[in-house]
Amino acid sequence: MSVRRQTPPPRPTTRRAVIISVLLSLLLPGLGHAYAWRLPRALIWFAGTIVIGIVIGGGEDDTVLAFSMGAVIAVLAAIDIALLMWLERTPPRAL
Repeated sequence: MSVRRQTPPPRPTTRRAVIISVLLSLLLPGLGHAYAWRLPRALIWFAGTIVIGIVIGGGEDDTVLAFSMGAVIAVLAAIDIALLMWLERTPPRAL
């Protein structure tokens, strides 16, 4: 009995998929990466958001700082997935 390894579905690279990934990353950092089948990066962004939220948001006085850091992380995650998907769409240039 042989075990066949399933190949993952192709990564979405259309313009619509890029927009959806960016919106999902703005909603929850890492979610757009998971949508684009970049699971290790998705876990890093999500875990980083949780860790920073726990560290900064531990005190009641720092809620504004925690929310602003969460927004900054969400924007950075959205930029990251947009660049990754855009670079994957563009063909490599010959030197």
